[in-house]
Amino acid sequence: MEFGEVCEVGEIAEKIAEIMERKINDREPPDRIWLTDTVYCGRKKIFEMSGLKRRFSGKAVSRIWLGIIVGEALKELGIAGEVPVEYRGVRGKVDVILETGEPVEVKVATNLYVTASEYSKSHVEQLSRYCLALNKETGILLYYIAGLEVESLPVRRYRFNLDQVKRVTDERIDALSRAVEAKDPFTLPATWHSNNLSNWECRDCSYLAYCRVGRWQSLSTYCI
Repeated sequence: MEFGEVCEVGEIAEKIAEIMERKINDREPPDRIWLTDTVYCGRKKIFEMSGLKRRFSGKAVSRIWLGIIVGEALKELGIAGEVPVEYRGVRGKVDVILETGEPVEVKVATNLYVTASEYSKSHVEQLSRYCLALNKETGILLYYIAGLEVESLPVRRYRFNLDQVKRVTDERIDALSRAVEAKDPFTLPATWHSNNLSNWECRDCSYLAYCRVGRWQSLSTYCI
């Protein structure tokens, strides 16, 4: 686009969405299982690995955009650097590891209500995976909320029963591995936290239409 050239707003928004999608795929390429896949919907992972392209809502793109801005700023400050970790060959990326060895997960939220929502439970669970990978019982979850004073940002330290975290994580890694081998997302529950499609994770999912079709359909039907 040349300087001064008139451009449609929709064109700009579409370009931003493309950039955000590339950023996400670069961070966690969809062609393999990641530790976050044991927290967020496993069916999504199978759909992605089978060649179905994921799409994000406008709200999701906005959140991702803000998250990228905050993440890049933390890197420049030398605070965060997406440290790679691994458990059973499944990789993850921790935002920060303190001198104590504790992982710190930084999340971007639009308001304080998010920190007390059902959605926030997935953030705590994601932190537990990093604690397991680092063999640390405690980890820290920090929320960045634009406009809120730094001193007032929600920061919480969580203590986990690593034996329990290990049991759940192992079960989900095994289930994901079986689904990948069978190329069948419907061997997995609708989400890890719900066995129906009426929940926060399904509402804005770009794969919801496929899940509504049901178990009897072969995944090959969806793939071009």
